[in-house]
Amino acid sequence: MINKARINVRVRRPGIRRLSSARARFHGRRDAAGLREFLTGAAAGGTPDDDGLPPYVLGLRAQVRRGTARLRSRTLAAHRALHVRIQAESVRVVTQYTVRGEPAPAALARFGQMVGEWRAAASVCRQQAQQLADEANQLMASYWDAAWTRTQRDGHVGGTRPTGWLPGEITLDRTWAHLDDGLLSDRWYAPDQAGRDTDPSAVAQALHILDHQAARGGAPSGIRGR
Repeated sequence: MINKARINVRVRRPGIRRLSSARARFHGRRDAAGLREFLTGAAAGGTPDDDGLPPYVLGLRAQVRRGTARLRSRTLAAHRALHVRIQAESVRVVTQYTVRGEPAPAALARFGQMVGEWRAAASVCRQQAQQLADEANQLMASYWDAAWTRTQRDGHVGGTRPTGWLPGEITLDRTWAHLDDGLLSDRWYAPDQAGRDTDPSAVAQALHILDHQAARGGAPSGIRGR
């Protein structure tokens, strides 16, 4: 229901089909009786937390976690050769700029072009991950609408579902915020580590040089960003 094809070639964009939305509404109607307390609390102005989310919602969240992990893994695998080149070129950049203290525009330009390729691929991956989350949230909205309508029909809640009320709503975590983290070992999977400027690796140092040179106009245009 929430799947993607290989992202480095062609990506199927299945979207939310009627069958998926219909199935979500079916589950919502079916689960409504067991969600009565959950829904009446929301109608009274309560803010429900993640505790006690129904299996359908938990299942959607699990699907998105699996789907985004696959997207990320496939992006890294598809660009393994690019990673190797970036590792090698980063050593040259760091050697020139921090060891020898001699600017090397050609080396920095090559490194910047490689990083630009990575950032473009990682940006596509992030967009596809966001699409997975958005599609799941649409299904979740259909689910809660159906559950709310059934509970309202039974006389336990009044009015329509509150705007913005979407228990279990899926958002991408902080590991998706910085595209360059995919170049820094397992940083893409560890959002609580220190910032990249304190990382001793050659890639992190070269990225720092690249962005600072770009900020001063010393690197090719179009290569900044995360």
